[in-house]
Amino acid sequence: MTDHKRVGACPCCQADVLEKQKGWFCSNQECRFVLWKDNAFFKSLGKRLSPSMVEKLLADGRIRLKDCKSRKSGRSYNATLLLTTEKNGRANFNLEFENSRGSMKGERSR
Repeated sequence: MTDHKRVGACPCCQADVLEKQKGWFCSNQECRFVLWKDNAFFKSLGKRLSPSMVEKLLADGRIRLKDCKSRKSGRSYNATLLLTTEKNGRANFNLEFENSRGSMKGERSR
């Protein structure tokens, strides 16, 4: 058996989440929670999901993203990414945007 690094607890069932070749998977085979390393949502922001980002998402349910790229305008922006899960374990991401005064506004979901 190959050793896989534990990165946190599954937000659905609290089992260990392990880093494997293609992503971070819940160790409970009945749970479907996974965060893919080649994640289309993060690609659309001009970002790549890293082990440290996954650890923070699993611990806090949110991470701060800087210099994301807008697909429409090409401009950069900062946002807070929130992780939620559906009952079946599917991960969902929501973005909270900052306005120029530093408070949160708007939301974008996957």
